[in-house]
Amino acid sequence: MPSHRPAPFAAAPLTRRRVLSSAAASAVALPGWALAQSPQAEPWRIGQTAALTGPLAFPFVEMNRGIAAAFHEVNERGGIEGRRLQFVSLDDGGAPPKAGENAKKLLEEDKVFALLACGGTTSVIGALPVAVAAKVPVVAPATGSDALRPFNPLVFHARASYSQELNKIVQQLGSTGFTKCAVAYIDNPFGKATLAAFDAAAKAHGNKEWKAFLLPETPDGVARVVDEITAWQPNSLISLAVGAVGIPFYQSLRQRVKAPAFSISFLGSRPLLAALGESARGITVAQVVPNPDNVAKPIVKAYRDALKVNAPDAQPGYSSLEGYLSARLMIEALRRAGRTASREKLVEALHSMRPYDMGGFELRYGPQDHSGTDFVELSYFNGERFRR
Repeated sequence: MPSHRPAPFAAAPLTRRRVLSSAAASAVALPGWALAQSPQAEPWRIGQTAALTGPLAFPFVEMNRGIAAAFHEVNERGGIEGRRLQFVSLDDGGAPPKAGENAKKLLEEDKVFALLACGGTTSVIGALPVAVAAKVPVVAPATGSDALRPFNPLVFHARASYSQELNKIVQQLGSTGFTKCAVAYIDNPFGKATLAAFDAAAKAHGNKEWKAFLLPETPDGVARVVDEITAWQPNSLISLAVGAVGIPFYQSLRQRVKAPAFSISFLGSRPLLAALGESARGITVAQVVPNPDNVAKPIVKAYRDALKVNAPDAQPGYSSLEGYLSARLMIEALRRAGRTASREKLVEALHSMRPYDMGGFELRYGPQDHSGTDFVELSYFNGERFRR
C-alpha cells in the first residue's frame, strides 16, 4: 500500500475516534424498525479501524460520513428492534501494526459486535488476523485488493475487486484504440498487486502495447519517470501510485502528456480530486457504486436525504455513498439476525441475502460466496462532476 508519511493533500479526519448516533430521514423504507422496548436496551456497537489521517485518509473520512448518516436515520426510528447503533472508529494511519492494535482494542475494550468498512488494504491486513482469531465478522472492507479476495468465512465484501475495475478499464482501452497505455506504479504491495491485475486484464484482452513504469518515491524519481513516459508517447495513461508522491507525479504527468487518463476507484474522492486541481479534468474513473447524483435510484435518493440532514455542508460523493451502502448492509443483516443475535446468526443473515436489493444497488451472498457484487462502471470527470 502507499506510503504512510503525512502529505499536504491529506484529508482531515472527522475525529480520531468517534461514537456515532442520532437521526436522519430516508426515501427508501427501512423495514422492521420498532420503537425501543426499553430505553436501556444494549446498543449494537460496530467497530472500524481505518486510515483517518495521512495520505490514505481521503476516502475513509468521507465514507464515515455516509455510515454516520445511515446509522442516524435508523436510530431516529428507535433502532433495530429497540437497539440503537453505535459506530466506534479508530485511526490507524494505514499502518498494519496499528490496525491490529485497534482491532484488539475494539474487540476487548469497546466490545464491538462486528467490524465494518475497515480500510484501506494495509488496515484490513493488520486487523483481519485479530478478527478471525476472535471469530468476528468483517463486513464491507473498504478495499478492492485481490490479496483479500480468497474466500474467508468471516469476510463479506461489498465492492468489486481492483481486478474487476482494471478489467473494465482495459476493455475500454481496447474498444477505443487507446492500447498504448503507460501504467505507473510504486514498489509496494498495493502497487505490485494492482500492476499484476492490469497485466492479467491486458493479457485477457490481447493488449501487448502497454508498458509499466516504476515510480520511485522521491522528487527526482518523479521527474525522471515523467520524462520517460513523455518520451515513450503513450496514447493513454493510468497511475496506480497513491500516497505522498501520487499527487505531484500525476500533476506533472498531465502537464506533459495530454493522452486520455484512467484510474481505479480510489480517485473518486472529492478531496483528492480537489488536490489534483485542473489535472483531474477529463479523467475516467472506475466506480464501484452508482453515481451519487443519480437520484432516479431510490437508494441514492435515500443517501442524499440522509446526508443532507446529518451533514448538510458535505457534498455528496462516491466515497460517502459507499459508506452509506456498507452501513445499510450491516443494518439489514442485524435486522435479519434478530434482537438477540449472535455473531453466527449475523453470518447466517448475510448468507440469506440472495440477493439483497437496496433500491438500485444489489448485493448477493451465500455460504461459499462472499464476493457481494461485481458492479463497476466508468465515469468521466468534467472538472465539476462525474458523468457516465
